[in-house]
Amino acid sequence: MKTLRLVLLFALLLIVTSCNFLTTSDSSEKVEAEKETVDKSSEEAVQKDILFLDGTYKWEKDGEIHGGLDITDSTSTSFKFMLQSYDGQNVGELSGTAEVNGEMANFTHPDNDSCKASFGWNEDRLAIDTSEACETMNENSASFTGVYTRIEMESTSTDEAASEENAAAWQEALYIDPAFDQGNLSISNVTKESFQFTIDVSSGSDVGKLNGTATINGDEATFEDTEDPSCSGTFIRTNDVVTFIEEACLSYHDAAVGFNGDYTMTDEKPLTSTETPPTSCEKAPFHSELLNFAEQGHLKDASIFLGMSEEALKKIKPEMTYDETLYEGTPGFYDEKYAYLTANETVSHLRYNALSEGPAIPYTDVVCQFGEPDEVVFNELDNEYLHVYQTGANKLAFVSESKEGDIKAVELEATKVQ
Repeated sequence: MKTLRLVLLFALLLIVTSCNFLTTSDSSEKVEAEKETVDKSSEEAVQKDILFLDGTYKWEKDGEIHGGLDITDSTSTSFKFMLQSYDGQNVGELSGTAEVNGEMANFTHPDNDSCKASFGWNEDRLAIDTSEACETMNENSASFTGVYTRIEMESTSTDEAASEENAAAWQEALYIDPAFDQGNLSISNVTKESFQFTIDVSSGSDVGKLNGTATINGDEATFEDTEDPSCSGTFIRTNDVVTFIEEACLSYHDAAVGFNGDYTMTDEKPLTSTETPPTSCEKAPFHSELLNFAEQGHLKDASIFLGMSEEALKKIKPEMTYDETLYEGTPGFYDEKYAYLTANETVSHLRYNALSEGPAIPYTDVVCQFGEPDEVVFNELDNEYLHVYQTGANKLAFVSESKEGDIKAVELEATKVQ
């Protein structure tokens, strides 16, 4: 009896041990799963805790840019920065790694303990305060203390990739609908945003023709006629077939025929229309303000370099070539994109070659966006026309080879030499 009780007790111990082992095993797996979840949540929380975001910031005052800030490699505890400033005569530069402490970040120069900088948010702008020692480290240095605004990018790389994919889906070709005696849809000049088209149809003695520009939105594109606002239409792309749905375009075709149809892509090139689509000011390739175009578009450094001394420009642009008689006997600096002309040892004139980054721009687009120029000047020396717009302290000129030719370059010049 005693032996039987020992056997039963031993069996009970085995059962309990097994249960504990299984429970421990399940618990370990559960702990690991929970740990992974916590780690992942922690990573997401760290990302959310980053207060000083990577990007480019500008310090602007009274319409003039006084400084720029680049933040990189930002984490919840630190970030790298590059500060540049200009006060009209002096140029400053400061870089390093700032340590984040709560809602503030601080920097002490490794070679000069007296040079300190603090970074803090003032609503949606970044306030930077630097000690005087930072400004006197280099000869003729400018102050960095100011309020900087983040420059938002217009689109993300994902958006750009999607736009490129959408543009690639719309193919330049001749599309035919056999339901007509003649049913042609020609698509040409495809970009990320739009394409030009011509629909030419006939059934018996009834004919119709429509030209225009369609705006792309994924696999669909929409058209609105500028001369007849009631006429519009939608293009729907499905593989190699483009379906067009017309809305009230009766002024462009006879009563017994319309443009509705399913047009299938062929291997032929699009038929070129002899008619020029009307210019749309809304789609002109410029900013609505001349100075914005000059300073943020083609002439990104205009506000900084106008008025800068030759000596300062040599320091900040050492790779540029200096010529004592660069333009009509005027000294200046130049590289592949820019030319900076100087007078009385001060930069007064910038010239940008529009062809260095893309094709020439139609003169009609300039007039559409900005109106007629204040004056048109013919430069006999270079055999070119300057279409001049006055912008207060500066004047902006678009350069073409004929009076209404395509714009090949842009110039910004101070009306008063500082």
